[in-house]
Amino acid sequence: MSLRRSSIVLITIAVILAAVAAVLRFIVAPNATKLPEDADQTVHYAGKAAMLDAEALQSGDTANALRTDIPVTVDRRVRVTSTHGDTAVLRDVMTVHVGQQTLPSSKTYAVDRRSREGTTPPASTAAEPSRGALSSAFPPDAARDDSYDYYDSTTRSTVPVRYTSSAEREGRSVNVYEIKIDAPVKDPAVLKPLPAALPKALLAGLVPTLDSTARARLTPEALSALPDPVPLTYQGRSTLVAYIDRQTGIAIDQKVDQKIVATTTVDGEPTSLLPVSALAFAVTSESSKDLGDTAASAGLLLTVLSDVTPLVLIVVAALLLVIVFIRARSRKPGSTPASGDAPVATSPAQPL
Repeated sequence: MSLRRSSIVLITIAVILAAVAAVLRFIVAPNATKLPEDADQTVHYAGKAAMLDAEALQSGDTANALRTDIPVTVDRRVRVTSTHGDTAVLRDVMTVHVGQQTLPSSKTYAVDRRSREGTTPPASTAAEPSRGALSSAFPPDAARDDSYDYYDSTTRSTVPVRYTSSAEREGRSVNVYEIKIDAPVKDPAVLKPLPAALPKALLAGLVPTLDSTARARLTPEALSALPDPVPLTYQGRSTLVAYIDRQTGIAIDQKVDQKIVATTTVDGEPTSLLPVSALAFAVTSESSKDLGDTAASAGLLLTVLSDVTPLVLIVVAALLLVIVFIRARSRKPGSTPASGDAPVATSPAQPL
């Protein structure tokens, strides 16, 4: 019975290998794409800024009220502070260095560890209302379409994400997405240092520096009809371009153009005056290289788990079944059984 037993052993091994391949492909690999409990990433950006000079403005020096071409660097750290099943709590800390100023901000998000979209935060956890929208990360294998939404914490608004093209960054295939925001500023931390009103005399001095639309509306008659001081509101206008690694969802490169614009109402029409801050920055080349290396390492692990190892196991299982099939075919009817399968001979009956 040795051939029969060996065939059963081979079939059993083949079934086990196929089962392991299925577990790796459909359970282990998908779990590997979940946001890790210890995820912690720091990205550095650099660019230029324009900032309103409050001292120049108050002194009436309207020609120099807006300082431009100020070097700016940005440090952003996104880390998981806790996990609750399939929900992760993210802390997104951004520190902007403009000239001699340091402008920190910190936001907390509750996200689904698979989709990276906002979800209901755990009890007693205060988080941004980003439910159903991306905020700090894209998912692996992100869809190449316009199906995502993005939550902007400055305006507390949700806007569509537009897929624009595919490209390469640091030797990796990336999806390129564009996000545009134009909404009233609602973040109390952003609004707190901004003036709620502007003396009419200062606004009159600023008119020559404003764009053509504002100058056309702020006629002497319109200015005289405005209250003194002139009430201000603020509009957040941003464009973000993200280069997302197609396999892992890591943002290898990003470009950010972010403005906060002072506005008022003239003759019943909202009218943009001037930006109180304008930041334009992108991921530094060093950070982009580090992010590309991280994406390559994570991508290799995913490929091994989801493709290479399951395929090898399936091939080995198939070879074992082929061996069993060949053995079964070689046992032709009437052929001498193998020694392990030979029948036991009996002595002829003895006459009485």
